Amino acid sequence: MIKLNGHFGSIRGRFSVRHLFLFSASALLVIVTYRPYSNNNSAIVADSSQVIDFDRPTSKECRPTNKIAFMKTHKCASSTIENILFRHALRENLNVAMPLKGNYLSRTELFNRSSVLNTPWGGLPVDIFTLHNRWHRDQVMALMGPTTFAFSVVRDPVDQFESLYNYMSLSATYKTDLKGFVRLLRTNQSAINHKPRGGLGRFGRNQIAFDWGVSPKLFGKDPDVIRDRIHQLDDEFELVLIAERMEESLVLLADRLCWPLEYVTHLDLNVRKPERTVRLEEDERHVLGRWLNFDTDIYEHFCRRFDDHVARFNSFGQPDRMEEQVRLLRQFNLRLRERCVIQRVGNEKLQGKFLETHNDTFGYLIRPNMPDCDPYAMSEPAYLSLFREKLTHRAKMALKRNSFVHAPSIRTK
Repeated sequence: MIKLNGHFGSIRGRFSVRHLFLFSASALLVIVTYRPYSNNNSAIVADSSQVIDFDRPTSKECRPTNKIAFMKTHKCASSTIENILFRHALRENLNVAMPLKGNYLSRTELFNRSSVLNTPWGGLPVDIFTLHNRWHRDQVMALMGPTTFAFSVVRDPVDQFESLYNYMSLSATYKTDLKGFVRLLRTNQSAINHKPRGGLGRFGRNQIAFDWGVSPKLFGKDPDVIRDRIHQLDDEFELVLIAERMEESLVLLADRLCWPLEYVTHLDLNVRKPERTVRLEEDERHVLGRWLNFDTDIYEHFCRRFDDHVARFNSFGQPDRMEEQVRLLRQFNLRLRERCVIQRVGNEKLQGKFLETHNDTFGYLIRPNMPDCDPYAMSEPAYLSLFREKLTHRAKMALKRNSFVHAPSIRTK
């Protein structure tokens, strides 16, 4: 007779030695044969003697992540990444952080969760955060939860500013084209520094830092002050992708999220037409890069961090593990284009859910009668309309079930 006493009363049972042996053997078999989901295509299991950093999972044995916050920086290939997250939200029936209207969660002010909570769907839990905003990690985590995986993307600041200058029509702000702007930087930088940011305060110097919530008051500070702020930002993101190394970036992202590599299969979206690009000479790039001091330091810092991530990724497999994963991703992307795409065309030739807001970019004609192909090329406006419809329906269903009370109006600093 075995007697177990506890808070829930006594439990009695009779076990023969044979029954105990069979029970123990079955339990041991379950433990030995259990293997959690792994997204490692090469099926290499990490040595158990290695210490795994909880904040930097290796994805050898992990669980897929569905709580994701992407800080979408302007003109950093972020539309392609956003599309991957939108598709994941559709695939898993997840809720996307959505304002009542428009495609910005905040513009010149830092993000405040009230922009999501003060909506008809504000009482629903949020799984995916990906629209443009000015980053405020505390408010994002208050909205989504402290275990949310936060990441962002950066790009060479000179190339990013060149794209921003033309795409956002900053020539109207500075009364000159980009080359004229660089000449002004050489002769009268202070006059430029005192100009207000373009686009009603949204666009201008050190756009990456501005998007990440850095005050423009810090742009002229001592390099040590800038460096300290960058280290603070480093602590706020689990991963920062590099636009010029997008394939490697997406391999790392899939690894960190514990996703199959197929989940980051993609078409390159919102790519500008070549005739809309301004080619700068090396000395012009140097002048512009110095003015973009904060973004230049950010980019250099996270390029070094990215090299560390790749080295660590390879260290948990074979030395050419990244190279192999990039090769696989390219194969997936090629098959996607062959199966789904008729032709890449200018945005002016698109219509319906594939039509973007700017005709300076390319889009894709998708083969008809293949609805599973559509999400890869759908525009942001089409996705926003779709998600608002879904969120509105889910909120109504939740109210009918009395499963939540609509969040009150919240105004937090």
